[in-house]
Amino acid sequence: MRNIIVVPVLLILCLLQTNNLLFADENIEAKSALSSAISEASAEVSTAAVAEAIESTEVVVEEAAAEAVVEEATEAVTEEVAEAVEVVAEEITAAVEEVETATEEIATIVAETEESTEAVVEEVVAEVIAEEVVEKVAEAVTETTAAVTEAVVESESDVIATVNGEKILRLSFNKRLNVFRRMNQEVTDTVKMQIVDQLTKKILLKQFVEKQEVSASADDIKAEIEKIKFFLQNNPANKDKPLDEILETQGSSVTELEEEVSRALALSKYLESSVTDADKMSYFDANKDAFNGAKVKASHVLIDTRNLKTEAELKEAKDKIDIVKVQIDKGADFAEMAKKYSSCPSAENGGDIGFFQRKGSIVEEFAVVAFAMEVGEISEPVKTQFGYHIIKVTEKEDGKEVNYADVSDMVDFVYMQLKTESLLKELHDKAEINITL
Repeated sequence: MRNIIVVPVLLILCLLQTNNLLFADENIEAKSALSSAISEASAEVSTAAVAEAIESTEVVVEEAAAEAVVEEATEAVTEEVAEAVEVVAEEITAAVEEVETATEEIATIVAETEESTEAVVEEVVAEVIAEEVVEKVAEAVTETTAAVTEAVVESESDVIATVNGEKILRLSFNKRLNVFRRMNQEVTDTVKMQIVDQLTKKILLKQFVEKQEVSASADDIKAEIEKIKFFLQNNPANKDKPLDEILETQGSSVTELEEEVSRALALSKYLESSVTDADKMSYFDANKDAFNGAKVKASHVLIDTRNLKTEAELKEAKDKIDIVKVQIDKGADFAEMAKKYSSCPSAENGGDIGFFQRKGSIVEEFAVVAFAMEVGEISEPVKTQFGYHIIKVTEKEDGKEVNYADVSDMVDFVYMQLKTESLLKELHDKAEINITL
């Protein structure tokens, strides 16, 4: 690029030098003319000729001066042109450098743009994938929710029993059944019928209390719940646990507890209205051994009848317990017979149910027989709400002398419990109960 600019400048300089030479030739000619004029003037000695010669000389001198000015101007122009060429060359070099720098910057920008574009593309792709994932998750959640809802509806519509037309739902049944499962206890038919029995009693009491139009105060309900809470949290396994968490492990809830406490207090209020202190004292006098601390340790064989519906099935159960009794009377080991035939969870322990007091810890029919027996004695079959029992007393602990004042609270508790059980039995016998489990 510099060669293209420099060559014309050299041509200009060459032309300027040629002109200078021409200007030198013209000076010689001027001098020659002047010499001739002087000769002529001398020869002719003419004033007019001299004047003409002077005039001609002035013209030549003026031309020579002009030529000198032109020469100086040319030299100045030459220098200016050279400087201008140098400046232009520098500007062109700077421009080239700027172009190169700009090119590098553009390359950098292009690279960054490519990276940015890739990042944007990746981000867009990620967003698209995320949207697809969200859509799929939403679909899965919707499907799961629908399935759960359907399952709940099925559970709520799945009736396992009716009590005077009121339904017992499988949902309520399963909540209590899961308590046994969490405790790794075997879920037998006996366990299932125990749960159904509990739910049946709950409904019978509810129906009775509603019919009597009795109710407990909010303060009494709150106070009773606090007692229950203290009792439950006093268990080391439940230490520092909130009440709702404890109840959940038992297949219940705070709301359900409040309802049950309300019904129990209302029922107690109803029963107390028909019970006097004289009734309680009379009961104590007739059952002192129930409050003096006396205990009995026993084992039993149980043939469960709670899941039996026909007379034929009940007769078969009675025949089975009679056969077991015959084998025991012939010398069969009681513990082994319990392990083989008993439907009670105690079967794996040879039928041993440990120590119990006369009242409040075991069904009345069983307790009456057990406390009347001697150590080592084996009973005839005994019928209770659970089925047929064969009882063997293995130990006894004597009580101590007590009076009513010493155990009045216990007497009150036991007596009211018996009244409740009696009422429940009466309600159960009159109720229309249909179990479809």
